[in-house]
Amino acid sequence: MKQKSWELKDVIMMAILGVVFSAVYMAVFQGGLALSTALTPAGLAPFGFEIIYGVWFMAATLSAYIIRKPGVALVTEVLASAIELLMGNSGGATVVLTGLIQGVGCELGFAVFRYRKYNLLSMALSGVFAAVCILCYELYYLSYYLLAPTMLAAQLAVRFASAVVFSGVIAKLACDGLARTGVLRSYAVGA
Repeated sequence: MKQKSWELKDVIMMAILGVVFSAVYMAVFQGGLALSTALTPAGLAPFGFEIIYGVWFMAATLSAYIIRKPGVALVTEVLASAIELLMGNSGGATVVLTGLIQGVGCELGFAVFRYRKYNLLSMALSGVFAAVCILCYELYYLSYYLLAPTMLAAQLAVRFASAVVFSGVIAKLACDGLARTGVLRSYAVGA
């Protein structure tokens, strides 16, 4: 594989997406709390965040889809989580660790295709890999290993669906829409 080096415009795009998605992540966190609260009377509170979990992978999949170079997904996701921490995320420094784990998962999705395929399939797979990677961390950090296997499987199924919808379908549609406007013409996605 020919090594693709980053250009200044790539770094600027990663920074922009990192800042934008740090604000999105903060808002989605509040939305997740509200959704969990609304689902509590039905006994479905654990699914509140699972429904929207795929949003947390969008910075990575969007940046990789736009720039199309190895490492972009990881750096953008870590940057977004670091800015989110600085904005006052209540998770503290662990938010950066989760960004790192999710970014690694997203990179794996594109690495499966050797960084040659950037489409709905690679974006959706990237989101699913991020969901798996962060679940491995949460099994111990959030004690998910104590959940009944059926509950854990149900939550994972909802998380996978969320990853496909948000970091795959919605991210691709949004990016393709931006590309049609011409603002991304200097990137691979706009060529």
